Amino acid sequence: MAATSVRTTAAGVAHSWRDLARMPTYQVPMVLGGFLAAVIGLLTYVFDIVEANAIVAVTSAVAYLVIFGVLGLIGYGVSKENAQNGALVAAIAGLALVAFVGETVGMLTGLLLLGGAVWTLASTR
Repeated sequence: MAATSVRTTAAGVAHSWRDLARMPTYQVPMVLGGFLAAVIGLLTYVFDIVEANAIVAVTSAVAYLVIFGVLGLIGYGVSKENAQNGALVAAIAGLALVAFVGETVGMLTGLLLLGGAVWTLASTR
């Protein structure tokens, strides 16, 4: 019985991509904002390491981008089960990005998360 329930890694990845393909349109800004914030934060840190040719301290803006980007992605995951709670988590992450990072990247990703949260709430009422 256990052998029939085992899934390969490739099947698991394909299943998660299919889930993204079936995602409601109003959740796209939440995923995009969270993903961009996390990836840009990580890439900024990697570029700082390469530029200094050594391990450098993480700046607060980079840490906030990664932390709140991941929090925005968690908000998307929660919104698949409960739209109101997921939108609240994404809205908090978006507001934190706008308030704490404040640069162009923080404003763009924060407003994407906030817009996705508002759109989610408006669409699920």
